[in-house]
Amino acid sequence: MQDHAELDEVDLALVNALQIHPRAPWSLIGGVLGIDPVTAARRWARLERTGLAWISAYPPTTPAQATAFVELVCEPGRGVEVARELADDPQAMTIDVTAGGRDVLVTVSTPDPQTLSSYLLERMSRVGHLQQVRSHPAVRIYTEASRWRLRALDHDQVARMARDPGTTAGLVSLTEQDWAIAVALAADGRAPVAALAEAAGTSTSTVRRRMARMLASRQLRLRCELARTQSGWPVYAWFFARVPPAHLDDTARALARIPEVRAVTSTAGPHNLIIAVWQRSLADVQDLETHMSRRLPNLDIVDRSIVVRPVKLVGRLLDERGHATGSVPLDTRRNP
Repeated sequence: MQDHAELDEVDLALVNALQIHPRAPWSLIGGVLGIDPVTAARRWARLERTGLAWISAYPPTTPAQATAFVELVCEPGRGVEVARELADDPQAMTIDVTAGGRDVLVTVSTPDPQTLSSYLLERMSRVGHLQQVRSHPAVRIYTEASRWRLRALDHDQVARMARDPGTTAGLVSLTEQDWAIAVALAADGRAPVAALAEAAGTSTSTVRRRMARMLASRQLRLRCELARTQSGWPVYAWFFARVPPAHLDDTARALARIPEVRAVTSTAGPHNLIIAVWQRSLADVQDLETHMSRRLPNLDIVDRSIVVRPVKLVGRLLDERGHATGSVPLDTRRNP
């Protein structure tokens, strides 16, 4: 049951702290925010209960990771219905109903190209009310939304929350226990180690070791999220751009440094760069597009869409206000 709670300044600072260090101990968080650790934990419990904020995990990255942005054009008035049909699919990681050149935009994540092909060719063929499907396989992710920050903390507080990421290692083959840990964290990014050990059928020491390895290598990424309407940036837009190949890398890196930009991904498709932004108003979206085009002369934004209803965000089901109402287990290995 959700109430009508909203985020105050302390709540925003709390979310910001958890964006930086999602599994930080309450003693650290309380110290940084200047509140009692019990109060910090109680406030977080309220935000989770009301669906205003939550911590989830991306599907674990594999050496053969395959991701795509999928644009769906639906029969008139069927966009929400199509989005809800896909929402139970683990592979459909994020789903937005949009205004613009597509009715629904789906971010599909799979552990390998074969699973991605099956999802695009077989699963999509079973979805009713579709008129057109356009897929853009991801080539390189320059930044993604787990790195986006509210900026509610000052510089000193940010430094105190930051942690040593440890030695970054290359991707390795994941075990069944690794997947079990990741799926449990997708449902609750602050799940106790004992609960993770039970889900994975192993010891707490093994969970700590495996989780630390996956987090240090960013093979597993936790993400603290909040309802967009409570963030101060209520307008969510997607830009579809073309950049000459020789300038793609520099342009994408420059875009990733813009504070309003939440995600930048190069793709193999008619648009070779896809950008997601949060803004305070529609006018700000237009101003940002103008700013990006002037600052980056090789960037040609050929299309854009505004999200009119979020349906799913990294496995978390959302209501029409963008509040979390439940989650779908993100075991993307499952046959679509």
